[in-house]
Amino acid sequence: MNEIVKYIYKKQSLILSILLLMMLSSCFTFKVSDRKIENKFRKENLKAKIYYEDYSGKRIRFIASKTIDKSLPTILFIHGAPGAGKDYFKYLADIDLNKKANLITVDRLGYGYSDYGNAETSITSQAESIYTIIENEQLHDVILVSWSYGVAIAGKMNYLHPTISDNLMVAGAVSPKDEKFFAIGKLAHWKGTRWLFSKALRVSDREKWTHIDELNKMSEDWQHIKTPITYYHGTKDKIVPYINMEFIVSKVPDKYLDTVTVKNANHFILFKNYDLIKRKLLNLIDEKQSSN
Repeated sequence: MNEIVKYIYKKQSLILSILLLMMLSSCFTFKVSDRKIENKFRKENLKAKIYYEDYSGKRIRFIASKTIDKSLPTILFIHGAPGAGKDYFKYLADIDLNKKANLITVDRLGYGYSDYGNAETSITSQAESIYTIIENEQLHDVILVSWSYGVAIAGKMNYLHPTISDNLMVAGAVSPKDEKFFAIGKLAHWKGTRWLFSKALRVSDREKWTHIDELNKMSEDWQHIKTPITYYHGTKDKIVPYINMEFIVSKVPDKYLDTVTVKNANHFILFKNYDLIKRKLLNLIDEKQSSN
């Protein structure tokens, strides 16, 4: 009996770690129901609209802060991995941005309410699925805002659809040779331990393990992009290294690229440097309105 107690005592730290991991993982579903979204935006005096578009037999969910006004430009937000459209709710609730543009965020395929749990690792398919709302709603003057894993998807959208007006890209995981892996990712990848992780985290893992090949496939696309890009990266980014900035500079033609180094900033510029990003978005909108 004493031997059993000693064994359990020795293993309790491992057991507690697994239990903690399970508890934390269950929180990372990144799912918010339509009703909760509508209630949230109602508190902001906004009437959110939910759009479901079809892409190759899969439903993809888009969330707009209000009914789409086709006379206005559109800002379309693309999240990273893992993530969901809810990552950008602060932007969608912004009074100043709402006055001047349609604000739309998307649950990428595999996340939120877009074929949740089924990984779509093709960057091309991710790009084309997001483009469905631009095409179906006949949106014009579209500004793409992308972050982390989402930056490559925005790049592919620009390559495939040059009519997109502008890009605001942040901390992009775009350089195949500088892709960074983390030890905990192996736990989400191994059959024996991946059950500990939420479906969203498993989708993210699938995307991560195919990302280098996908980035290599589109490596030459960047030089053919003819849509203006403003690219931000922080010097203290430990998740997607700053060296990705060098890749963008080496690939995108100078006349279409404006780079912004944010000193001492980490991976979360979009959220921690909110005023910086908001100011740039307002400037882009004003430039469009003055040129029309």
